Amino acid sequence: MKVSVVHDWFFVNGGAEKVAGDIIDIYEDEEVTVYTLFNHFNERDRKQVLKDYPVKVSILQHFPFITRIYRYLLPVMPFVMKQFRIQGQDMVISSSHAVAKGFTAIPGTLHVCYCHTPMRYVWDMYEDYANAHSMGASILYKAFVDYIRSWDLKTSKTVDFFIANSMHVQERIQRNYNRSSVVIYPPVRVDKFQLSTLPREDYFLCLGRFVPYKKIDLIIQAFQQMPDKKLVLIGDGYGTKAMKELLHRTPNVTWLGYKDDKELIQYIQQAKACIFAAKEDFGIMCVEVQACGTPVLALDYGGYRETVVDGKTGYLFAAQTTESIAAAVQQLDTHPLDDREAIRENALRFSVERFKEEFANYVKGCMQQFHKPKMKYAPQSS
Repeated sequence: MKVSVVHDWFFVNGGAEKVAGDIIDIYEDEEVTVYTLFNHFNERDRKQVLKDYPVKVSILQHFPFITRIYRYLLPVMPFVMKQFRIQGQDMVISSSHAVAKGFTAIPGTLHVCYCHTPMRYVWDMYEDYANAHSMGASILYKAFVDYIRSWDLKTSKTVDFFIANSMHVQERIQRNYNRSSVVIYPPVRVDKFQLSTLPREDYFLCLGRFVPYKKIDLIIQAFQQMPDKKLVLIGDGYGTKAMKELLHRTPNVTWLGYKDDKELIQYIQQAKACIFAAKEDFGIMCVEVQACGTPVLALDYGGYRETVVDGKTGYLFAAQTTESIAAAVQQLDTHPLDDREAIRENALRFSVERFKEEFANYVKGCMQQFHKPKMKYAPQSS
C-alpha cells in the first residue's frame, strides 16, 4: 500500500512532530512518502521522527533563515502547500495544525486528517494573537485573517475523515468547519518519563519553548510576587531576550536554558510541581510530567481539562493572571498531592501503544467505508 503523510513543517521536535513520527511508524511496512513545507531537523531528530523515509519539500526549504521567518510567510503557505499534487497513493494522512490539509486533493484518494487544532491564530485565539501583533488592529491584518479563514474552511471540505486530538479540538472542528470527528488522544512516551525514588526538592518547574502564547512571562511575574518560592525555567525560543530582561533582579527564578531529555526528566522527577499557563489544545508535556508522578498546576482550559484530574493529579487555575498562578502555588503548598503512583497512573492512559492501535483501527475502518460503492459512501459530516 502506498501512503503519504503530510505535515506542516519540521524543525522543532515538538508534540505535533512526534505524533507525525508515530503515524509514520504505524505504516512502516508500507511504501511511505512524507511531504512538508520545509525540513530543517537536525540529524538526531530526523532519525527519530522521519527515519529514512523519502521526504518531499516545497520551495520554502531553500529560503534563507526560513526557521526564523516562517511565521511571516503564513500568507503564502496555502499557495505553496497547494503545489503538492499527491498522486498514485492509496491514502493520504495529513498531520495539521496550520496548512497541511491543504495539498491538492486527487479525487478517489482517501484523505484522513489528524487535526492538532484548526489554525488558532485565525479562529478561537484570533484576539490573543491580534493583540500581540503590532498590526493586529489594522485593516490589512483583518483582511489577511479573512483570507486564511476562507481558505481553511474550503480545504476542510477536501478531508474525508477528521481525527481530533482532544474533545476540545473536536468541538472546534465542529464549530469552525461544521464537520464531525473522532477523538484519538496523542501518544505520550510514558515509558520514558518514569517515577523516581529521588527526594523532591523545594522548587517549582516551568518547561517549554519561550513563545508568547506559553505565557511564561506571567509565571515569572507571579514568582516575583512570591520571593520565598523558587522557580526553575527550562527551555529556549525566540523570546529569550525579553525573558532575560524579565529575569533581571529576580533571584528566586533560575533559567537553565535547553536541557537534554535525561537532565530534563531528572528536574521533573525532583520538582514540587510543574506549571502550565498556556491555552493548549492537548498538552503532551503536561502528561509527561504526570508520568513522572509530579503534580501539575495548569490553566483550566482545553486539553488540560481532559488530562488533569483536579485535586488528585494537579490543580487547575482559573485565568491567565499572576493572581491565579500564585493562588495555585499556595493551594499546592497548603494541600500537597503526594500520591505519585496515582498521578502516574492517570498518565498511562495516553501511551504510544494505545495511540497506534486506536489510529490504525480507525483508519482501517475509514478505508473500508471509503471504498464502498460511491452511492453508499458519504464523507464524515456534521
